Amino acid sequence: GMLAATPLPIAEPLLHLDATNSLNLGDQDVRKDRKGDIRFTCGAQQCSLESRSSVLLPRFTEPGATYDTCEFELRHATSHHLPLAVVATGSEICARDRAGNIALLVVQVKSTVSPEVGFLMVDVTVWPHA
Repeated sequence: GMLAATPLPIAEPLLHLDATNSLNLGDQDVRKDRKGDIRFTCGAQQCSLESRSSVLLPRFTEPGATYDTCEFELRHATSHHLPLAVVATGSEICARDRAGNIALLVVQVKSTVSPEVGFLMVDVTVWPHA
């Protein structure tokens, strides 16, 4: 059959994630509480992204992921936990939530040296599930 058209992306530039807020894919801004799906957390040893329902996949191949790239790479991904030690500025993270929305997060700023005031700034592109 015909391939489905790629959904139109929603751009959410420079979202600031820290220990006080959270993110739902497809929302235009972060939530001011921790009730959202994706949360930045710092424990004693490391900071990470945690999700209740989204699969999180760091990309280690060439940058420039598209909807097709993320959709393909996420097919066998299962982790809801992403240690931030594996990402740096410019790193790409593909995500898929329970509703089927697919997103690309590009790390613009990572500040995890002082975990109690750690944060992440990411450019987020969401392709809403049709």
